[in-house]
Amino acid sequence: MVGQLKIARARDLFLQDGTESPLVRPATLRAWKRSRAAGAAHLGAPSLASFEEIERDSAVLRAAEPVVSAIMRRLGTADYAVMVTDRDARVLRRWMSGPTMEALMDEMCVVPGALFGESDIGSTGLGTVLEDRSTTVVDGTEHYNTRFDRVVAVGTPIVHPGTGCIEGALDLVCPTGASPEIMVALIERAAQDAGEQLLTGYAAHDRALLDAFLRSERRGPRRPVAAVNARMIMANHLAEPLLGSDPAWVLWERVQTALSSPRSSLRLSDAHGEGLDVDVRPVDPSDHTAGALLQLSAAPPTAPSPRARARDRDAATALAAAAGKDLPGRSESWRTTLVLASRALLAHGHVLLHGPVGTGKSALAEALCSAASPADTDGRSRAAGSRVIDDLHTWSPARLADLRRKLNADCAPQVIATATSHHAHGLPDELLAMFDHVIELPALSRRPEDIADIAAAETAKVAPQTVLAPDAVSDLVRRSWPGNVAQLTRTLRAAVERAPGNRLRATDLPPATEVPRSRRRLTYLQSTEREAIAAVLVSVHGNRSKAAEVLGVSRATLYRKLEALSLG
Repeated sequence: MVGQLKIARARDLFLQDGTESPLVRPATLRAWKRSRAAGAAHLGAPSLASFEEIERDSAVLRAAEPVVSAIMRRLGTADYAVMVTDRDARVLRRWMSGPTMEALMDEMCVVPGALFGESDIGSTGLGTVLEDRSTTVVDGTEHYNTRFDRVVAVGTPIVHPGTGCIEGALDLVCPTGASPEIMVALIERAAQDAGEQLLTGYAAHDRALLDAFLRSERRGPRRPVAAVNARMIMANHLAEPLLGSDPAWVLWERVQTALSSPRSSLRLSDAHGEGLDVDVRPVDPSDHTAGALLQLSAAPPTAPSPRARARDRDAATALAAAAGKDLPGRSESWRTTLVLASRALLAHGHVLLHGPVGTGKSALAEALCSAASPADTDGRSRAAGSRVIDDLHTWSPARLADLRRKLNADCAPQVIATATSHHAHGLPDELLAMFDHVIELPALSRRPEDIADIAAAETAKVAPQTVLAPDAVSDLVRRSWPGNVAQLTRTLRAAVERAPGNRLRATDLPPATEVPRSRRRLTYLQSTEREAIAAVLVSVHGNRSKAAEVLGVSRATLYRKLEALSLG
């Protein structure tokens, strides 16, 4: 009891002015800090979701029910309660050993529909476990909210064995004074059993999808194969780069539409904008919700001839030369961008360059304009020269309509325009339809091998006598650049100004304001998601609550995304 009182005093001091006490466990202190930063309430009841938001027939609830029922029979008449939550820390169901625990749970508002995320109610065995992604013990006054001081809670995540994703959590609660060690062993075994149940209950669809994918992927010669349903997407290494940048849910919607059509096929655009026909086959013809196999039977466009490759290489080299040192980079994604831009230049059509902020759209547009030839190769009369128009995404509909009329004129000069977006689907269709060629510039996160080249070129431009030391280059490559090339350029210019001599070292670089780049290899879809989240965080000045609102997800979901993508 004395220990609980000391922790309570330490919590009071922390709530008053952030004072940290050595009496508080590090894990508890971290949870308090997160709760305080998120503005969680330390008094009062959790918020209630509407009845419609509770998924009464969810996979995680079906998986947990038989496991928890076995636990309750084992505990007998002892004062215990068990809760199961979804991945957003929303209570789906509760089990109580008797009227005493039922009254206590009601008093603390631990009822189906209550939101127990750390950002809502502070550290608890329901919300903190989803933040820590591991078994969590919150004993009495270790709760951030004083409403829960009378209980000890042990929570552990329910992990899907097939995907490795956390689907929800189990929480075992009893009055303070119980042994957390026994509770940990009991609830961890229950969560493991619930995870196994996910493969045989509602998520048997996932298992069927996995089995179908493996059978198809092993059959015959290697070919691009993917599998998708409402919860997951799988692809072999041949199919992954062909799936484009659409989120998984967009792909699933298109697959469902294809399954309902007589042809059962759809057309995708790969990462380079090339069209690809895809054969769609349901995993279970009697239940389309189980998922579908995507067989990219038509291989990617046939490899170009040596002469065509040489022509593309020469055109890209000429384009880079026209811009001097403004277009450095050796990565495949950047070279592909230059090849597409070169083809657009040779075709003498109107060109739209789009991509995230700071990717070098204006520099490439100026390079295209400098290299443009007034020669007419397609039979249309063009006025001599080309014109660059920046930031079309900020134009009003009236201005865009006026530009459309000018572009449709027979003698209109070639227009090379830029617009800020994260992918083409983020721009209005009427804007995209105005241009003969639409080219996306990749974010720096998709071309990390270019960072050293860009840094060397920018340093030589700003201070020709300055040399980049190897430790400075390594530091730059490890950093994250949500502001892309523009942010990297600003950092280098600031470093050159503060460098004492002609050798720029890592110690001369301004402190990094972002977390280091993820060490694990991300898929194309994950990289695109990481890029979009980072851009939103920059736009809201790091306010995670505002970022979650802009992205349309809960704060708990955003926190999990930040951790999974090494953004925070």
